[in-house]
Amino acid sequence: MSKFSASDAAFVGFRLVREHPRTVAVWAVLMTVLSLMTSTLTIKLAGPQLTEFMALSADNEASPDAMFKVMGGLLPLMVVSMVYSVALYSVMLAAVNRMVLRPEDNRSFYLRLGADEMRQAGALVLVSLTLLGIYFAAVLVSAILLGIGVAAGGGAMTGLAGLISFVGVACLMIYFTIRLSFASTMTFDTGRIAVRASWALTKGHVGAILGAYVLATVMALIVYLLIMTIVAAVGVIVSGGISGISGLGGLFEPDMTSLETFFTPIGLARAAFAGVISVLTSLIMFSPAPEIYRILKAGGAEPVAPSV
Repeated sequence: MSKFSASDAAFVGFRLVREHPRTVAVWAVLMTVLSLMTSTLTIKLAGPQLTEFMALSADNEASPDAMFKVMGGLLPLMVVSMVYSVALYSVMLAAVNRMVLRPEDNRSFYLRLGADEMRQAGALVLVSLTLLGIYFAAVLVSAILLGIGVAAGGGAMTGLAGLISFVGVACLMIYFTIRLSFASTMTFDTGRIAVRASWALTKGHVGAILGAYVLATVMALIVYLLIMTIVAAVGVIVSGGISGISGLGGLFEPDMTSLETFFTPIGLARAAFAGVISVLTSLIMFSPAPEIYRILKAGGAEPVAPSV
């Protein structure tokens, strides 16, 4: 029986970057252009409303009526954003699956817009709805159990029960997410939406797969922080040395009230690296699943504990 290493799977994204530098560069340019276009469109359509919504969210004394009013104005933007996100992730997931499972099929830098991507969209929506349904069901059961505890007397045991319920729901969601995490790759490989098949293939490998995903998440976070540090340094230099440090707040919370407030020197620095961040983190996060699937498909695998 073949083995797969959780740590090796977690680092496969870095191998893809090393083996396909031109592809990564093209993806980064395209993602940067998309980021600029979507940011501009968002500001034009609902910049002030979005800023107001964020301000109300941070205000503990904001009235629910004010929140709902602003959310109503943002509803069209939310719908467009959801459709855009599904389309973008469908193309990216298909491209990463193609890069790992069919590396020779490198036409158009692994990017397509066809049947594979449509099936990815279907699998993505189906998995998301499944996980959402599980989450609501788990929260409902937890709320009922907590209600019974309160009715029985409450006290310190109620707080403990609440903590246990929170941890239980989190563990349950992690478990189901792992069991369904091969849906994208299997859908791509088989040519049909394969959610139940993911459940079957991940059986017995949850621990090792979780280890790979955790390591990949940590690596993606490190890469993100490193690049954002570079962006901050570039932004300070462009803004005029030490005096530009005061503008670093826009690095993580950009002012989307208008194009002028968004495209500041620090904003331009952030936009210049947006594509790089998106592509690198996507490769790191998306590539472990198809890599592990490739090994499992080759003849079964015995999980290996993650190591750094």
